[in-house]
Amino acid sequence: MQQKFFLLIFLWVIVSTLQGQIVDKKPILIEDFEQKDLKNALNGYWYSFDDNNDGGLTKLKEESWEDGFVLTNGYQSKGCYSVEVILNKGNYKWTPYFCIATIIPFNKEINLSKFEGIRYWHKGVGHRFRIETPEVKDYDFYHIPIPGSNNWREVIIDFKMLCQGGWGKKVPLNLENEVRLVWEVNEKSGTFSIDEIYLLPQISYTKQFDMKILPAVIPQPIPVIGNVNSPLVNLCKKYLTKGMNLTNWAEADKITQNDPKTWKFNEQKIKLQAEQGFVGIRFPIDFDLYLVDREQVLAGKKATIEFEPIFYTLLDSMNAWTKKYGLSLTIDYHAYDGTFNRAASKNPKYAQAMGRIWKKVAQHFINEKRPDLFFELTNEPCLGLPDGEYIEQEDWKRIAQSMIDSIRKIDPHRPLIFGDTQWYSLDELIKNKPFSDKNIIYCIHMYEPFVFTHQGASWVNMATMKNIPFPYKPERWSTEFRDFGITDGTPEWVKEQVINYYKEGNKQHIKNRLTLAKNWAFEHKVPLICNEWGALPTNANSDDLKTYIKTVCDIFDELDMPWQIWFGVADNDFKLFPGMAEILKLKPRSF
Repeated sequence: MQQKFFLLIFLWVIVSTLQGQIVDKKPILIEDFEQKDLKNALNGYWYSFDDNNDGGLTKLKEESWEDGFVLTNGYQSKGCYSVEVILNKGNYKWTPYFCIATIIPFNKEINLSKFEGIRYWHKGVGHRFRIETPEVKDYDFYHIPIPGSNNWREVIIDFKMLCQGGWGKKVPLNLENEVRLVWEVNEKSGTFSIDEIYLLPQISYTKQFDMKILPAVIPQPIPVIGNVNSPLVNLCKKYLTKGMNLTNWAEADKITQNDPKTWKFNEQKIKLQAEQGFVGIRFPIDFDLYLVDREQVLAGKKATIEFEPIFYTLLDSMNAWTKKYGLSLTIDYHAYDGTFNRAASKNPKYAQAMGRIWKKVAQHFINEKRPDLFFELTNEPCLGLPDGEYIEQEDWKRIAQSMIDSIRKIDPHRPLIFGDTQWYSLDELIKNKPFSDKNIIYCIHMYEPFVFTHQGASWVNMATMKNIPFPYKPERWSTEFRDFGITDGTPEWVKEQVINYYKEGNKQHIKNRLTLAKNWAFEHKVPLICNEWGALPTNANSDDLKTYIKTVCDIFDELDMPWQIWFGVADNDFKLFPGMAEILKLKPRSF
């Protein structure tokens, strides 16, 4: 009797467990928008927010919780959320946005850690879906881009495909929390609609066979014509090689604290770069952030140029510290926030304003006779601009000439650095002809192959990408986009580059690309440098990263081309990763 009782108990436990597993396999409704209120099905609530509190002017039109739709299987929805969003940057510093969000309270029975993903239906403009958890303190939340669609489509998001943007501290995604689900419209203005939001306990995939696994194709070498020999070329080789960029500081944000000890890059950081063996410093700074009456000046309504005092404190500090520790200094007008856009590039008043700005800077340094101080006219025209808003080469060259003329009225001999439009594209440069000014150094940036160097980069919609090897090897490749973090929201041009990676993920491809610029410089007898290169270390395999850095550094040596690196070789404190000093062939110094 006792054995029969325990057997019944055992069978009851088994059946209960199986029933629980069956229940757990069912999708759980979050929202179907049929109740017409701000409460979701899991006892959380809905809310929205936008850029208006930070100077943006984004507006909403025709917000609705009423309209339904018919799914492809004939199901009739009784309600959805729909809104027309009119994005307007206004005075907001970053990309304008509107967000609709809902809170999922923590519940032991139903919490997100028990689920593999989320499903919802979407129509309209593209957006970013993100999950906000309390562990993230710096807004670098886990997210994924979702493309726009003219028709209702089902969106299935695997939580494993979410990633952080990369601008904050890396933290694990912990779903055993009260979390916030956020749909952010920031791609373009238009109507955005969502409906039928469910948690998914399981997600199954079938292979898509997006690519073929092919043997590596190594291109034929492009012959190098020769080397330029001139005093200016020798100056570049002496001072503008083995350089470090001071990234994500005075070009990205306006520095307001007038205390050098508190700066991200203070005297100790400059000394560290010299001790690590770097030869030069490139200092990116957005000049017009520090203009008095900035809008009036850039609109051509005010001819007098005046900078806030901290601007000169920044420049003078960098000048003094680099001299003290034997480093060259490039002052880079790093237009970062989109002010220098297509419309501005066609406005003669804007060109005059940029010329006046450089004239003021040149005047400030008129008594500085050091030979290793360089002025870089403007970094990467097109930086921060949307597709289709690029600055044309003829407009940029006209503006650059205005800058050159203004500087030469003050300083006839200072070496100037010019890079072409399309992000200092070597393809644009080799279509161009040099200026008549004989004291100009020509510059390119090298981030090829881009799908390796920018895997994990949120600013090019590649934040989810991972596992791209360098060099390309068939045994490390896959037929599936998914294995490389490629989602529906990954740009088509990125997918195309991944498909062609078997031809471009090698040393010879990179060397051929740089040789095109090298030969252009020889034909025109002008100096050429590369003052940005590297690979984002966020999602790159560390061994692949080292291989890539060594490969490109070797190419620069083979082509006798000076360089300054942007990222991939140092931690957040700009201390070199182990082994990088040897890879970069730096000679450490002591002070």
